[in-house]
Amino acid sequence: MNLALSPDRLRFELARRGLSQSQFAVLAGISEPTVSHGMTGKAISEATLAKMARTLAAIPPLPGVDALLAAR
Repeated sequence: MNLALSPDRLRFELARRGLSQSQFAVLAGISEPTVSHGMTGKAISEATLAKMARTLAAIPPLPGVDALLAAR
């Protein structure tokens, strides 16, 4: 089954960690086009979503970034 992510949430989570799409792809072990699909709301596989979630869970947000992002 394929699932669609919230593009805004994915952008937010990458920003919280100071990651570019390409950096995230390498860390998650997925292709850059797959990250791009997630960033545009296209469906991705459950296995890919699991890789993305594990990667985000393993990388803590940058100190103080939440306050900066909340100010947007």
